[in-house]
Amino acid sequence: MKKTLAAVAVLGAFAGSAIAADVTLYGIVDAGFQYNHIDMDGASEDIDTFEMKSGQQSGSRWGLKGTEDLGNGLTVGFVLENGFTFDDGADGGDRMFDRESMLFLEGSFGKLAFGRIGSFNQGQGSFSLIGGLTPFGTSWGYAAQAGTVFATSTRFDNSIVYRTPSFAGFQVTAMYSMGGNDDENESSTDRYYGIAASYKNGPVFGYLAVDSTNYATWTSDHPEDYWDTTTTPPVWTEATDEYAHDLDDSLTVTLGGSYNFEVAKVYFGAQYFDNVKSTGIGGISKDYAAEVKFDGTKLSALYLEGYAVTLGVDAPVAGGKVMAALGYIDAETASNSDDVVDADFTRWTASVGYDYPLSKRTNVYAVGAYMNDKFENNKAGGEEWNPQSYTLMVGMRHKF
Repeated sequence: MKKTLAAVAVLGAFAGSAIAADVTLYGIVDAGFQYNHIDMDGASEDIDTFEMKSGQQSGSRWGLKGTEDLGNGLTVGFVLENGFTFDDGADGGDRMFDRESMLFLEGSFGKLAFGRIGSFNQGQGSFSLIGGLTPFGTSWGYAAQAGTVFATSTRFDNSIVYRTPSFAGFQVTAMYSMGGNDDENESSTDRYYGIAASYKNGPVFGYLAVDSTNYATWTSDHPEDYWDTTTTPPVWTEATDEYAHDLDDSLTVTLGGSYNFEVAKVYFGAQYFDNVKSTGIGGISKDYAAEVKFDGTKLSALYLEGYAVTLGVDAPVAGGKVMAALGYIDAETASNSDDVVDADFTRWTASVGYDYPLSKRTNVYAVGAYMNDKFENNKAGGEEWNPQSYTLMVGMRHKF
């Protein structure tokens, strides 16, 4: 009741008055500390940091959500969610509701939603599913979590999502994004589409998804992402004011699930990916891709094809939960990088952790993680980059 009244008060501050049924103010504050050592393998000085961190287990956020019963089995609802960093109070994005801004209609036909929405191959969101393939979900930085093992997508503007009703635990979700407002549903913006099937029944969770990004066929806004084909071979350039290009669309096929044996819960996931941007896979290579070049080309400009697998387990211990996971990636530069750089990429990552609930809404955690990346230029005498990271995270998370 207090949260509902608080939500009405917040809505009143925005609109002058607010009369709404079943409106809730909610959120998460995740506060912690992190030590990180990154061996940059000569690309720059090694990095050692110890800092207060926000959102290690779950991104700190606040939001408003509500529903109205329209009768005849129909419900209309909304979710407005904003991220922030607790340690400095800063807004987490470039807009008020950067995490989600969604209006939906739900009934016997399923659920139909519109707005800025995270895909099912993304982290926490109303339709997120991929986090269920590992005990670390899509959290804890360089841990063996979905965002560092798989090519994941993101939140998309101007999206349409449909999810079927549950048939004995089986559901299908389809999504299409028309891209950004400046070039909505035009060839000058990336457009996302995908479909996923999931099964949740008792101890079993299963997941199969296929998704793709239809890359823009021309750009004048971000030439740094594209190739100058006036040279042979083509080269990456920052100088082109306008560039027409023809990129093959990305593709990911993701399969996995979990089974709860009660004494332990086992997780498995596998993914094939093609023509995904190297920055579409989180971790060391993504965070420092703009600083490393192969044959004069930044790693951030490369596209990858390959596969990834992860295996994990969690188990109840001493009132809390022990977690452990491994992840492996094996990839090479894809067709969108042909004639530019021919390179191989591999990654090993491992993590262990412990999560202990202090109450239904508050928990503490500790996680240790190791990551080893390797980019190898196949050109004779070509460069090699083999960074490694060692990370320790502790913190507390409170939900309201």
